[in-house]
Amino acid sequence: MQCAICKFNVESGQICKKCYSSLKSSLTELPALQQGAAGFVTPGRSGSGSPSTERSIGFNVNALDYSMGKELLGVMHKYEALIRRGRALTPPALLKREATVDKEVAATVSFHLAHLEWTVLQDWLEDFAGQIKELHSKGMATNKKFIEQPRKIPCPTEECRAHIVIDIDNLLAGVRCHKCRTSWTLYRLLALAMNNPNRTFWLDIDAICMWMNISKTDLNKIVRQHNIPTKNGLYDISAIAKARSLID
Repeated sequence: MQCAICKFNVESGQICKKCYSSLKSSLTELPALQQGAAGFVTPGRSGSGSPSTERSIGFNVNALDYSMGKELLGVMHKYEALIRRGRALTPPALLKREATVDKEVAATVSFHLAHLEWTVLQDWLEDFAGQIKELHSKGMATNKKFIEQPRKIPCPTEECRAHIVIDIDNLLAGVRCHKCRTSWTLYRLLALAMNNPNRTFWLDIDAICMWMNISKTDLNKIVRQHNIPTKNGLYDISAIAKARSLID
């Protein structure tokens, strides 16, 4: 049997332990995300100091929408009604709503967590989990909670297959491969990476722009015009360097 969410095989039930834990965690965090969104109604600025690209008309519409809870409560109430009907509980029409949006969100999330073991057995689980994931992602974005993944590139030393974590903001910092014990400055490491014909080095667009002192617009133009290889959202930095040298 396959997990209804990730489609990997499971011994029993409709959901694997990892997806169950993720679903429960996302549900649990929704009230805090909904309440926290109110603090981002006033538009912020990007890290560069320029106005951010938040959809706004004098205030952050996305944050306002999320803090008001209309979409969130619409989804939660829809599935709460299914659970109440399926389990012969008090129908929604007979329930007294909480006095505030915050309390109503907390109440319906508490209800869903209490009935989660039953929910994961239903044939609509995949749709439910997908909508919860989307709501959680919107909440994280609205609250500007992003988990930055560490940047890694393969060690350029021949025969070494380890990966090295790099901090692209500090080009003069020393980096060291914990497997082969070789050390470089980050500047030297990236130079070696781009000139190694036997290994492909992948890096994200922000790191490449910072390293090459190039805008994202110009970099995307190079990627399109020269069919730069990509892998899981990362780019072949050697291919980009070669393409840019042809332009310069």
